Parts: sequence; C-alpha cells; structure tokens
Amino acid sequence: MAFATLLAVLLLTLGGASASPAAIDKRQTTSRYCSPTTSLCYLQITPRAASIPTFRIAVPDGASVPFDTVLEIISPIAVNWAGFAWGGSMSLNPLTVVWPNGNKATVSSRWSTARTMPGTYSSATYKTLSTSRNATHWSVEVACTGCSKWSGGQLSTSSINTFAWALSRTAVQQPASASSSFAIHNNVGMFSSELKDAKNPAAAFSSYIKSATG
Repeated sequence: MAFATLLAVLLLTLGGASASPAAIDKRQTTSRYCSPTTSLCYLQITPRAASIPTFRIAVPDGASVPFDTVLEIISPIAVNWAGFAWGGSMSLNPLTVVWPNGNKATVSSRWSTARTMPGTYSSATYKTLSTSRNATHWSVEVACTGCSKWSGGQLSTSSINTFAWALSRTAVQQPASASSSFAIHNNVGMFSSELKDAKNPAAAFSSYIKSATG
C-alpha cells in the first residue's frame, strides 16, 4: 500500500472559492481491491479520515483510449454530494458528481471551463451499476462512457494519472434531478497513481457492465 501523491496546487474549487491548505487531505493511500460481489478489481483510494468517501476505479486491461471506466464511491451518510474529476482539476475534464436520492443515487455528468458551478456535460454518459444505503453509508457504482478521453486530455494506461475529488455536507437542492445546483465543497483532495491496480480482463469488465442492473 503506497501513499498517494497530493499535488501542491488544487484547482478543484466551486463558486470561485479557493481551497485552504487545511481543507486539503494530505494523506491518502492507494491499493488494489478485488470485490467478491462484482468480481472486478479496483484502484482504491482511501483518504485519511473516516468522514471522507472511499473511491474505486476499474478499467479494462489492454484497451486503448477511449475505453469505458467504472467508478465506485462509498460515502459516509453525512456527505450530501461527492465529486470525482478524471483529469485532476475542476476545469476542462469530465466531472462525475453523485448524491443520494432516498435509497438510490443521482449521477450527474458535469464540465466546467472555470472555477464556477459546473454545467451539465453530454459527452460523458453513465450507467448506474449498483446503489445502496444503510444507517452509516451510501454507495453508488457507475460505468462511464466518455471519462477516459476528453477534449484536451485523456487517461494513460502506462503512466501516472492525476485525479481529484470533492464533497459537501450540504443537501442538494433537487436530489432527483441530475441538473440540480449544489453547494460548494467542504473537503477536497487530489492524488496521482498508475492504473495498474485498476486493470481487469476486458471480457470480464465488459460482461459486468452489461449484466449489472443498478
């Protein structure tokens, strides 16, 4: 288990506000996690605090970009939205933003060209693979088409990638709507990692996405 690299400058902000150093989680670990439920293995990002979600990424081995990606977020119940930036910044890369909606979850595809409220983004589409909620956590797993390559950037299967995340403990205004506005984040973080721990046999990866019913 290796310490993930936290970048010195964090651009993942909303509403024009800058993240203070105290708001950035400086210690995160990455590991390979293989799920007995999905039979996929993931690059798992575990932040230092139990109040922060765990993020998991899965990709098909041997694929060239663009390829589908899988993202799972396991979040403490107090978190009212969580976001994941595929290029490590708030702006100019696909943003996956999710929030609980009763016992289900709403998945919102977003993009921003500046440090303002991200708009909806039609070039990345999602299939919800699973959702759950209990007394302490909610979780959602999605497959994304359009998160591995975008205008101006793409994921690398052979070198370091930079990702970012954010969360808020303020409730989303319209939780049933994927285009709802939402409050500025309370916590943010960035990490860098290769995707080797996220790789799965392509056939098994594709089969899971096709068979999952959400």
